Amino acid sequence: MIKIFKYSLLLLLLQTSLLLHAQVVISPTKAEPGDTVTIRFDPKNTAANKLSGPFFVDFNYSNFYELPNRMPMEQKDGGWSLSFRLPPYANFSCFTISDKDKKFIQQANDSSQYEVFIYQRGKLIAGNYLGKSYSVPIQNKTSERILELQEYYLKKELDLFPHNYEAQLRLIALKMKEAEPGVYAQLLKQGLAVVEKKFRSNPLFEGNLNKVTMGYLILGQNQKVDSIRQVVINEFPAKKIGIAYQLNKILRGADSAAVVGKIQELLQLKTSENKEAYTSAYEYLFSYYCQRGDSVAAREYLPLITAWEQDPYKWRSYSHYVQLMLNNKIMLNDASRLNMYILDSIANYPVSLIRYFPETGYLVAPDSLKAEKIIAVKAETIANQGLIAAELNQRETAKAWFSKSIPNLKSAILLIAIAKWYKQWNDTQNVQPILDAAYRQAPFDPIVKALLKEEIERNGIRTTAEQQVYFNRLDKQWKQLYYKDFDQTVRSTAFPTEISIVDMDKKPLNYADFKNKIVIIDFWATWCKPCIASFPYLHQIYKKYANDPQVKFIVLNSGSGNSWDDAYKWTVANPQFDFPFYYNQDKRLSSKLDITSIPTTLILDGKGNIRFRKVGFEGEKLLQSLDAMIEYLKERTQ
Repeated sequence: MIKIFKYSLLLLLLQTSLLLHAQVVISPTKAEPGDTVTIRFDPKNTAANKLSGPFFVDFNYSNFYELPNRMPMEQKDGGWSLSFRLPPYANFSCFTISDKDKKFIQQANDSSQYEVFIYQRGKLIAGNYLGKSYSVPIQNKTSERILELQEYYLKKELDLFPHNYEAQLRLIALKMKEAEPGVYAQLLKQGLAVVEKKFRSNPLFEGNLNKVTMGYLILGQNQKVDSIRQVVINEFPAKKIGIAYQLNKILRGADSAAVVGKIQELLQLKTSENKEAYTSAYEYLFSYYCQRGDSVAAREYLPLITAWEQDPYKWRSYSHYVQLMLNNKIMLNDASRLNMYILDSIANYPVSLIRYFPETGYLVAPDSLKAEKIIAVKAETIANQGLIAAELNQRETAKAWFSKSIPNLKSAILLIAIAKWYKQWNDTQNVQPILDAAYRQAPFDPIVKALLKEEIERNGIRTTAEQQVYFNRLDKQWKQLYYKDFDQTVRSTAFPTEISIVDMDKKPLNYADFKNKIVIIDFWATWCKPCIASFPYLHQIYKKYANDPQVKFIVLNSGSGNSWDDAYKWTVANPQFDFPFYYNQDKRLSSKLDITSIPTTLILDGKGNIRFRKVGFEGEKLLQSLDAMIEYLKERTQ
């Protein structure tokens, strides 16, 4: 009877899986790099049956760096479809299908997403099962068998490709996690031998050395990264890679005069074969002489650091060089020419994520905000051209550039610089509007506020009450811009009612504590540098609302790689942050909330719904965006 039940259950699961796969069809079945892949979705017999769409394909794991992670499907032939071309470096990927707000999510089954394996002449290429092993915790976040499954797929990869370097190391590292000390040492020795062999296979190729570095990081041997670089320096001191590694060490020095001396010594080794390795040295020397006002010495290096190269980040470097010359009032005509070169090529400015691999070159990630970002960079470049003209005593030319830049200028620093020139020219009618614009961009900056306060006092707004009204009006203006965007992007997803969270006295936090409050939950860990770097900004917003009964902050140690003791010791050692700190005891909470990286901040409304999600380090931008989110929810959802 039990056997019959098992077979019946197996048959039911197989039928369910076949049905789910029938609802999503991927063609061709054996896709190759460069092929056009089509994904078709039939919403019938799914929870999306009554939804009108649109639907999206969400790649949750892939190396399709030049494609968006989320792509819209088109309604076609009674269903929905998406076609895209695989990049030449494509490998394994997995995806789900969802509606706009991700309230409906379709995947192959409860423990697996839809998958695309990559072939060459009908055979799997290397890396597919390695990729699948990486995707296991993404595809099945709540599984108790994640490590077991990862090991299974790594072994499967090595069965097909026994010399896959990364798979070898990942399997060793996986076994090290639960190994006894003696076995751990043997495994580590085995892993280090794999890395050493990789290093010796081509010690002068940058791509190979990157893989050597990756190998040490996989094995948890971060300290060996510097030691292998020293080996390269010792064995190949005059080779391009040896020079680059020596410069990397030299340029870390705190004594700039000593650094310059060491650079000059290293320049004695320059040849036609290694000359490209010296760019960072020339950049240092250019900066050094600019800051000392030595235009003769600085001009010697400017052509060497502005020679044409394919690196798309060069435009950002050029902007830095312009700023150096402008700030130090040196070589202003050179600065003007270089700045105009940037302006003429502004469409190429790197505002998106760009990855570089020696095997593929530069890969530019898609960015839906690229046009908007380019407009902002263009405004800053135009403003710099105006500031250069002002320094050259070309007042009318400067004013013309300023008038072009101000409407789109988002840099408070540049707006203040422009305002100072108008004040110097006694053109006072323009000073206050420009400082207004600076305040709207950086309302939490005390310097901006002090300058504007001084200007409005000069213009007759002197009482505290009058000034408060003035600043409140500006605050409303910048917040309205955020609100307009929020109206289009605000979401509503229920936060789990069952939580296991304690404070730094180990007192439990109850879900009832969230009731009728706007709750800010910031996920962090003691080892997360971006998390810690964001604390000064988060703390500033916390202090603003510390006495507001409508707002509650929960600075929540995620529990990832940290114990309660770790969190407690850190908070005691950092009393400057007097947040309400908490510790998460539910190891599945991140999975329930679809949190894959930290820092992540969730903003809940008074009904316990997640309305906003912020991921990653934002720096000063956090001040305005988080403040606006809190005020938006206070005004519109209470």
